[in-house]
Amino acid sequence: MGHGCDVLVVVVVVAGLAAGRPAGGRSWVRIQQDTCRRATSPAAGCSGRFLGNTPPGAARGVTGVLQRCCVLAQYKPQIARRLAGLALTLLLALAPPLAAAACRGLAQPLVALGPGLWWLPAVAGDSQAGNRGRVSNLLLLREGPGRGARWWLLGSGPSPAFGRALACQLQRQLGARVTDVISPWARPELVLGVAGLQAASGAPIRHWAHAEVAQAMAVQCPHCVERLALRLGPAAADLGADPIRLPGLRLQGDQGRLGPFDWWTLPRSAGRVVTVWRLAQPGRPALWLAPGLLQGEGGVGPPDGRDADLALLAQSAQRLAALAAADGPAARFIGEQGPPLPADAPLQHARYWTDLLAQARAAVERGDDETAPPPAWPGLPAGWAQAPWHALNWQRAWRQVEAEVLAAPVPAPSPAASAP
Repeated sequence: MGHGCDVLVVVVVVAGLAAGRPAGGRSWVRIQQDTCRRATSPAAGCSGRFLGNTPPGAARGVTGVLQRCCVLAQYKPQIARRLAGLALTLLLALAPPLAAAACRGLAQPLVALGPGLWWLPAVAGDSQAGNRGRVSNLLLLREGPGRGARWWLLGSGPSPAFGRALACQLQRQLGARVTDVISPWARPELVLGVAGLQAASGAPIRHWAHAEVAQAMAVQCPHCVERLALRLGPAAADLGADPIRLPGLRLQGDQGRLGPFDWWTLPRSAGRVVTVWRLAQPGRPALWLAPGLLQGEGGVGPPDGRDADLALLAQSAQRLAALAAADGPAARFIGEQGPPLPADAPLQHARYWTDLLAQARAAVERGDDETAPPPAWPGLPAGWAQAPWHALNWQRAWRQVEAEVLAAPVPAPSPAASAP
């Protein structure tokens, strides 16, 4: 237990239980709370009063000091086995949230998707002070049993502060220490947690990325960090003075396998790729991670194409659908944000980009007002037309097709028919 944490520890004390009977026919439950907040002396900052009865010989009030923290004890006589069962139930129920609360920073939800597999959901929308940049989904996998297990983290979060808090939380809740981090594409909210994970780990962490992703990080991250700091406002302190850690282990080629994952590169724009990752566990449907390419539903809206070539995004989504076709209708996809998506998600995304570009091209050819609200069309998912990203995608689609339309040669007029 480190200083600076507020931890509630429930301890069942059943006198004589080891001997098969309560001592004196009575038993007690003791509730201890660590109230230390970087106390400079063992008694500093401690307060509290004793409530209830004490067992024979027990002192009242503060009964001890643990790591410079007050230990408050409360004893109530009850039936031993009933109390032991109730206290154990309470301890098991409270352990995960209390362990997460003990770590500095916002607690990151851990959603179990299967044995040894957790989804760490993102907050919907853009980075800002309130969400501290937690706008990219992460995936955690335990590979192998026991102390020799490898713990894979796909994506590392938006800042070193997030990485430190996540390392603390995973240790407390799962007994896990991340051994391998994968940076799937060069988005700051997805790759800047590595420095904090490494600092908190106390042991080396293998940091993987495709060579093209690593190169993009080297070029773009310094400017991306500046823009992210502006969006985070007062939470920009999470970034610290040196948030960038470039991957030391770099993958080559268009596809391959790393640990338990198959991977492929797909283009997002000229000279910029994303990597998609497939996990196939025995007896479970295939799970794909496709950040930078897919976007989950549940209020999130359409995918974000603000820095992408939309025609390439459509092609990459179609390619992903073809890659996953063999996995059948049970396949699931995790995108940049939102919950897991069904098997038809890649094709839905491809249709969105194709239809968006077609609508923009038709509007430019008609001479429509480019400041008009973006259109809806048959087949557009419910709610997407009103989503903020749809309007931004419309602006980008307009810009990308406008040059093509204006540069296209004007058809020569048909010759007038000769008079008979």
